[in-house]
Amino acid sequence: MAEWKKRFWSNTISSYIQVVVRVALGLILFRQLFSHLNDAEFGFWSLLWSLFGYGVLLDFGFGFTAQKAVAEKTAQGDIQGLSRLLATILWTFIGLAVFMMVIFLLLRDPFLDAVNAPPELRAEFTRAYLIFFVGMALMFPLGVFPEMLRGLQRIDLANWFNTATTVLHFAGIVGALWADWRFSDILTISVITSLLPSVFAAIMAVRRLPGLSLSPRLFQLSSVKSQMSFSLAAFLITFSNLLMAKSDQLVLSLTVGVAAVAIYQAGYKMGEMLNLFSVQLQSALSPAAADLQARGDRAGLRDLLQRSSRLVFLLITPAYALTAVYLESLIQLLTGLAVVPRETYWVGQALALAVYSQQLTNGASKRILMMCGHEKSLLFLSVGDAFFNVTLSVLLVYQFEVLGVALGTLIPAVLIGWILVLPLALRALEFPVKDYLRFHFQGTKLPLVLCLSTLALLQWLAPMPAEGGFWPLAWRGALAGGPAMLLSLRVLRQMTR
Repeated sequence: MAEWKKRFWSNTISSYIQVVVRVALGLILFRQLFSHLNDAEFGFWSLLWSLFGYGVLLDFGFGFTAQKAVAEKTAQGDIQGLSRLLATILWTFIGLAVFMMVIFLLLRDPFLDAVNAPPELRAEFTRAYLIFFVGMALMFPLGVFPEMLRGLQRIDLANWFNTATTVLHFAGIVGALWADWRFSDILTISVITSLLPSVFAAIMAVRRLPGLSLSPRLFQLSSVKSQMSFSLAAFLITFSNLLMAKSDQLVLSLTVGVAAVAIYQAGYKMGEMLNLFSVQLQSALSPAAADLQARGDRAGLRDLLQRSSRLVFLLITPAYALTAVYLESLIQLLTGLAVVPRETYWVGQALALAVYSQQLTNGASKRILMMCGHEKSLLFLSVGDAFFNVTLSVLLVYQFEVLGVALGTLIPAVLIGWILVLPLALRALEFPVKDYLRFHFQGTKLPLVLCLSTLALLQWLAPMPAEGGFWPLAWRGALAGGPAMLLSLRVLRQMTR
C-alpha cells in the first residue's frame, strides 16, 4: 500500500481535530482578550500577531522546498543530498533571523512612535516588542521542521502536538488574564507556546531521518541552486494568494470607505469557514505527490488525484449546500446581528460559491501539480488570477459597491479554475475527462441526491425561524447531512484501498 494511503486518515482526522480546537478556543480567547485588555493593549496585541502572519513570505518558498525535498529524497534514499540541502536552508534561515533581529531592534523606537504607544505604557510595550520579535526570530528557522514532518507524511504528529499546545496556550493566557498579569508577561506565554510545536517537530523529524545531519559544515549554496526555480515559484504563488486574500478590504477602504469593510467581512467569514473545512482534506496531498513523482509512479499520481478530488466533491458539496441555504442564520450566529444586511448576505453567497468552485478545481489539482514539475505554469495562473481578481474588484466596486468586490473574487475563481487549472492537471497526468468525471459520480450520486433532497424538503416543510439560532441550525444540518454521510461510508473506505 502507498505510504499516503497508510497515513491519509490519521493525517486528515488530526487536522480536523486541530482546526476545531483552534477555532473554538480562539473564539473564546478573543473575547477574553477583548474584555481584559485595554484598547491600547488589545490593539498592540492584534497588530503584532498580524505582522507575524506576513512572516510566511520571509522564507522565500524554501519551507515548501524542504517539504518537497524530504518526500523526494527519502523515496530515493539520498540522505546525504538531503542533509546538504536542509543544512543550507536551516543555516540560511538562522542568518536571516539574526539580520531580522538587528533590524527589529533598530526599528523599535520608530515603530512605537508610529503606533502612538501611550506614554504610560511605553515601557511595557517596549518589553513586549522585544519579547515578540525575539520569539519571531526563533520561530523563523524552526519553521523548517514542521515542513520536514509534512514531507515524511507524518502531519498527524505535528497536528496532535499543535492541538495540545493550543490548549496550553489558551489555558496559560486565560489564567494570566484572570490573575491580572502584566501585558508583556501574557505575550511571553503566547510566544513560548507558539514556539513549542516547532521544537517538537524538530525532535520528531530528526528522529525519523536516521543519518541526517544539519551541521553548518554541510552548508553548500550549490545544493539549493537546483531548487531555486521551485522555491521562487512557491514564494510568488504564496504572495499572489496573500495579495488576493488581503486586497479586498483595501479596495473597499479606498473606494467605498472603511465602514464598508464591516459589511464585507461578515459575509467573507462564511467563505473562510467553508474553505477551512475543505482544505483539511488536502493537507497530505503535497508530500504524497512528491513521493510518487520521485518514484516515477504516474498511475499512482492519477489515483491520488481522482480519489482525493472525489472525496472533496463528496464532502464539500453538502457543506456548500448547507451554507448557501442557511447563510443568513449562519451569519446571525457568527456576528450576533438580529438582521443581516442584504449586501452582507450576497457577499457571503458569492464568496461561498467561489470557495466551492476553487475546491473542486484547484484543491487537489494545484497541490499535485506543484510537486510534479508544473510550478511555473501554476505561477503564471496564480499571478494572472491575482491580477484579474484585483482589477475586476476595482472595476466592479464602482458599479455594485461591496458586492462588486466579492464578484471580483468569484468570477476569476470560476473561470480560471474550470478553464485552465483543472484541464492542466488532467493533461499533465494524461487523464481523460470522461474517466475523471465518471469516477467522481461512482458512489456519490445517492448520498448527494439524498442530502440535497432532504435539504429542499426542510426548506419547504420546516423553514428556519427568522431569529435563527444554534439548535435550529444543528438539527437541520444533522438531518440533511447525517444519512448522506452514512451512505458515503463505502466511498470513504475506498479512499485508501
